[in-house]
Amino acid sequence: MKTLIVSVDRSKEKRTIYALVVIKYENLGELRRKSGWLRHISELKKQEKRNYVSKFPQRFASIKSLLDYVEVTPYFDDLYEQMAKFERDARVLIIDDVVLSKKLREYQSRKNVFRESIAKKRWEFRHIVLLTDNIAYISREIYEQTPNLRALKKALRRKGIL
Repeated sequence: MKTLIVSVDRSKEKRTIYALVVIKYENLGELRRKSGWLRHISELKKQEKRNYVSKFPQRFASIKSLLDYVEVTPYFDDLYEQMAKFERDARVLIIDDVVLSKKLREYQSRKNVFRESIAKKRWEFRHIVLLTDNIAYISREIYEQTPNLRALKKALRRKGIL
């Protein structure tokens, strides 16, 4: 039986970062209960954004145990490889609209695939979409300051995200 929810997000400004978050379907309810603090970072004002990002690691620590897997990479091929590992057990795949329309066209006709723009409007998936978006955004911010994959992963481990 398919039990996983796989969420993929892309964050792009000067550089592009992809984030992949995997969670068991039965953990979605607990994630919703523990993550009422999640917001869409790009919708926050500058000072709110700074505060939100600084508090993110300690808040994320309270929900990290609910997640099966978190991956961040600037390379689409790495993301695709990781996604393929979970695809067979995926009950739902939530994929960023741009990634779905440009890089994963073959997924568009699948019944278990949701565009991110649609999934974030559904109460059951909203929190996993926001979480994936937050991880991609924070990772991109770090990667733009230090465009080195090893340094990015080290910084994310230090923050407790990976």
